[in-house]
Amino acid sequence: MLKQRAAMQQHAAALEAAGPAAEGADRPRFTRYLALVLCPNVALCQQVAAAVNALRGPAGPDGSGQQQQQQQLVSAAVINSSNPPPFETPDVVVATPAGLLNIIDEAGGAYGWLWSEEGMQARIRHVILDEADLLLTPAYSKATQRILTLFKTADRRRVEAKLFEELGLSSKDEFDRLPRALQVAAWTGGAPAMLAEGYRPRRTLDPNAKYGPYWRRQYIYSAATLPAATYSDVGSAIAKAHPDAVWVSTDLLHASKPQVEHAWREVDDSTFTAALLDAVKSDPDYQAGSGKTLVFAADGASADAVSQVLAGGDVPHVVYHKSRPMGEQAAALAALREQPGCVMVCTDAAARGLDVEAIKHVVQADFAANAIDFIHRIGRTARAGRGGRVTSLFRDHNRALVEVLQTYIADGVALEAAFSRARSFSKKLKKTGGVFVPRGMAAGGEEAAGAGEEEKEGAAEGQEASRAAGAQGRGGPGRGVGGGGRAAGRGRGRAGREQEREVRL
Repeated sequence: MLKQRAAMQQHAAALEAAGPAAEGADRPRFTRYLALVLCPNVALCQQVAAAVNALRGPAGPDGSGQQQQQQQLVSAAVINSSNPPPFETPDVVVATPAGLLNIIDEAGGAYGWLWSEEGMQARIRHVILDEADLLLTPAYSKATQRILTLFKTADRRRVEAKLFEELGLSSKDEFDRLPRALQVAAWTGGAPAMLAEGYRPRRTLDPNAKYGPYWRRQYIYSAATLPAATYSDVGSAIAKAHPDAVWVSTDLLHASKPQVEHAWREVDDSTFTAALLDAVKSDPDYQAGSGKTLVFAADGASADAVSQVLAGGDVPHVVYHKSRPMGEQAAALAALREQPGCVMVCTDAAARGLDVEAIKHVVQADFAANAIDFIHRIGRTARAGRGGRVTSLFRDHNRALVEVLQTYIADGVALEAAFSRARSFSKKLKKTGGVFVPRGMAAGGEEAAGAGEEEKEGAAEGQEASRAAGAQGRGGPGRGVGGGGRAAGRGRGRAGREQEREVRL
């Protein structure tokens, strides 16, 4: 994107230098491609846009020898029904899936061609899913899948148009009558793949002909948790949908960072208040007024109850959860970012993607329901190589999950085996008779088959593909994957049907 902008700027400068003489000349046209970042909530959208807009290039002297200010490299804007598209098109469009669809569907073209389905298909070259594992869960997947399908359809049409020229196909109808295997080969690898699959064109082809290049859209899936232990996991679905993807992760993927200090306290109704107040007030950074503290609760009602406990213990704090008015939510996040020693009571709405410096302490007033939420909560501290502390208050019904996590953290291994597909560890235990079975393992301790023959056949039957550019995902504590797209089709086996319900790319 930066190279594209530099080329456009050089072209504009050359035209300006040529003056009026160049007005009548044929000018090469540059298509300005954009990036789309999808996030699960507005707070993360705003954080992404702020980070993009803060990117600056090196400063240099101007014509008079004076030092210029650093120039903004790219621009970003958050788009939704409350924030319509700006007059000047941003380089990076940031939106929730539902917010973007509201603009496309309900604006009626009022904001211009770019903000239509056709405009999005033509101008968006890079598609990034931030917190991809969440965006591909049932709560978000309907809107997310519609957007991905929008681009997948356009990717295929572009490749087909090129193939018509290369192979002499007369019409779209002729292509549609080809066997499915040849169509999939065309979408994934163009003319060479079709010929390798056995396609024989009606006309004689030049043996020295060069085919392509074909349109490639870049897809990036970024998340701190992308489980791939079983066939139906999000990471497995992405790998099957994008087999040519480049996977990027750190050594601490799905693990607790070694610089995090963990404390575990079992509580009940009679000891909870004292334990919570002690956990917050005894922290040395809180006492020094330097480190920030996050206190996690299970839901909005529980967060309000925790707030009352802290207020009764004379602990100044702010509260952040989705049931609060938007103004209060924004004020709470602003206080957390700006006030040294701030304490914020929150739900898991603040567990993903929130990037605030100097969060030294995470307190779980309500223990996480599963290992995935646990990883995201503790990931708010000890960022960028800093140290941090996590104090986990747990009750008797949390004991099984706590014991598993304690063992894994003490051994320094990834927590992925403790992930639960339905995001409920207790439900997982009930299915196994109260015995913890690591994810991807059979009850007898043997490694489970990731996909049976029925599952493999179901996955293979429905595979469809539209190829896009390989990419690198976001670094850091999480895992990113980027790549060209093959859209995983509908498996007809049991696992195929389950995957279709949960994750279909």
